[in-house]
Amino acid sequence: MTSVRQALKVLLPALAVATAACVTSGRGDLMESRIDALESTSDAQGRRLDEQQRRIEDQERLLKDRVAAVDKKIAEAQQKIDELNQAARRSGADLGVSVTKLQDEVARSRGDLEVEQHKLAQIEQEIADLQQSVDKRFAALKGKGALDEAEAKQLIESLPRQDDKAAFLALAQQEDQKGDAGVARQLYDEFLRRFPNDPAAPQAALRSGALAADQGRWKESFASYGWVYKNAPKSDSAPEAMFGMATAMLELDEFRADAPAVLKEIVEKYPKSAAAEKAKAKLAELAPKKPPKKPVPAAKGAAK
Repeated sequence: MTSVRQALKVLLPALAVATAACVTSGRGDLMESRIDALESTSDAQGRRLDEQQRRIEDQERLLKDRVAAVDKKIAEAQQKIDELNQAARRSGADLGVSVTKLQDEVARSRGDLEVEQHKLAQIEQEIADLQQSVDKRFAALKGKGALDEAEAKQLIESLPRQDDKAAFLALAQQEDQKGDAGVARQLYDEFLRRFPNDPAAPQAALRSGALAADQGRWKESFASYGWVYKNAPKSDSAPEAMFGMATAMLELDEFRADAPAVLKEIVEKYPKSAAAEKAKAKLAELAPKKPPKKPVPAAKGAAK
């Protein structure tokens, strides 16, 4: 047992406050910092893309307001011309000069409108190019997850009450049962963000981690399982979450060396759990194979 604990000081952070008597807090901080880094990176990327989208929308609104102002000016001038034309028919040609001036003003306004429309077309093209660039960056960062997130938001907005925990979780489970793994995972993750203290939260995190693993998204899987490790270490989901973390770590270069220690910790902490049995099997797979023993040569002069 002493040798295991010494190895874990190097390879594995602490499980949680409930197991602090067996594992030092420094190792727990290390594992939590890894999980936090993955979560904060994803959040920062999302905020930057949202800010770019807001700037694009603000610029479009500004240009449309300017064009609308020019249109209004033209309409007002045209109305004056129509009124003067009607008056001219009654009072004669003495209003011709005023009409001409107003016509010139309309022509200038129309010229201004053409200029503004040309500028608008240029800016719209720039916006389209920028949007395409943003979309490519967004796709590079999240891949299909970007579409999944957008669809998940629409589904959430369709709920009569977005603070209805049961309905929110049922929506995630419904998409999960339909086989739409990406959208279901987004909904499970949003459930965790909105209702972290709900009794169903650990199970939602487990399912999110499993769906991410099925998609080969190992960092996201590690982060989802890590949510249980950080926020619900005493829950019944903790052993399975640790096994999920270890599985994801085996697929990540930066964490692979720590995975065996996590598996050993599961066996020590939860020896009667199903996760412990799976951890033992995985450790057996990872154990170096012993070379076959060479046959001992027969002694010289031995009887045949």
